[in-house]
Amino acid sequence: MRNLAICLFLLLTIALASAQNSPVANGPQVLVLSGLQSSTGGTAGFIYHEVMRGGEFVKGAPYTATAVTETTQVLADGNRIVNKSVALLARDSEGRTRREETVSNLGPLHTSAARLAFITDPVAKTEYVLDLDNHTAQVHQLSAVKVLTSEPRQALFQGISGNPLRSTSVADVKQQALPDENIDGITCERILQTETIPAGSIGNERMIVVTSQTCASPELHLLLMRKRNDPRYGTTNYQLTGIQRSEPDASLFKVPSDFKAINKDSSPSR
Repeated sequence: MRNLAICLFLLLTIALASAQNSPVANGPQVLVLSGLQSSTGGTAGFIYHEVMRGGEFVKGAPYTATAVTETTQVLADGNRIVNKSVALLARDSEGRTRREETVSNLGPLHTSAARLAFITDPVAKTEYVLDLDNHTAQVHQLSAVKVLTSEPRQALFQGISGNPLRSTSVADVKQQALPDENIDGITCERILQTETIPAGSIGNERMIVVTSQTCASPELHLLLMRKRNDPRYGTTNYQLTGIQRSEPDASLFKVPSDFKAINKDSSPSR
């Protein structure tokens, strides 16, 4: 089960790499990974990540923060299922990023806890997935990178994606700009997105309305908050806390010397 956890997060990393290297016509976008999506629009609910997309690695905007994701599902009998995950995030002045977290559950599946760290290095054009317990590093090469300065960007929210793994969507999606908000001294743009699924589209007797409120910083190119309410799966709240805009320790973006590297051909090397 531990290997399953790592494999699913490797799939996530590949999806991120693919999204990051895709051309975007309207500048940076908010990408929301909220699970493994089925062809009918249902979700297995395995993974929930919030990142920026657009093939962009931001230079000159270092930070560290803690990302807290909490999901709440209310069952028909009133029982509640609540899950909370915490990740440590960092980005240096050259655009390198790190995300570190412990994975212990994949939706309904319980796994042995796996402590993982994801490092993306646009300078070396390489991504790493570190298994912090077994001291191994999966290595993936990036085909291309695009490094930007930290200048504020316009139209930050153009093309918000509910889930990049969804092949089709029957929902009518509308977006509404909300007043800017200040979070930990950082000005962020807000948008309210409403997805309406008509009755009968997925076997539903009545229409389903899904709402998402998103807040992101044009200066940091960073998602700070997202609240999503989906009657099918419950609510998901994502929030960055403890944001520090100083330079992180350089060691966070390097593979430790005692880790065994595993390349794309799965042949271990030092």
